[in-house]
Amino acid sequence: MTGGTMDGRRERRTPRSRRALVRLLGACGAAAVLLYTEGQWESRSGGRMLVADLLNRPELLLGAALAALIAAAWLGDRRTALRTATRAVTVTAGVVFLLGVLAAHKVSAAETRSREDAPAGAQRALVVVHRSYDSGPQAGEHWQVLLESGQGWSARRWLLADVGGAPEDARLVEARWTGRTQITVVTDSYRRVFNLDQDSGEPVEAR
Repeated sequence: MTGGTMDGRRERRTPRSRRALVRLLGACGAAAVLLYTEGQWESRSGGRMLVADLLNRPELLLGAALAALIAAAWLGDRRTALRTATRAVTVTAGVVFLLGVLAAHKVSAAETRSREDAPAGAQRALVVVHRSYDSGPQAGEHWQVLLESGQGWSARRWLLADVGGAPEDARLVEARWTGRTQITVVTDSYRRVFNLDQDSGEPVEAR
């Protein structure tokens, strides 16, 4: 009789443990998505660059979220029809995500970076990122001109110019400091001058 009671307790405990694991996997998946969303938001011009660099990682965070959801689907509801449908959806999403990752790697570009600190040693730097794509819709030369300001978690990154991306697009000629708080960006089709706010360091284009 005692053995039967213990077996009954074990049977009741197993589904409860499984449900707790499913909830934990679901929470981990949701947390990964939220972290990636925060990284995406901070990747905007003027966002906190350290947070963006740490969290704007779709392969890592979205991949982890998808893996957690797939595991939760396989451990979840025992009703056959619902379980089969859930598994089909999550596995399909996993395949689509994997194909997207492989496509992104296929069109990855050779990248170089140059960095020029601001005059007088201010905590600001002009960064030019050059990418060269051999194939795909972005085939050709591509430049991003960035301003990085501050240190640590408060450091921010602004996008000053996004040049190229297709063979017929403009090409970057130069980007340099033309004063203690001034940056000039020159392409083969335009010239833009940015003055930096003394307090926030935010670049404002001169008109």
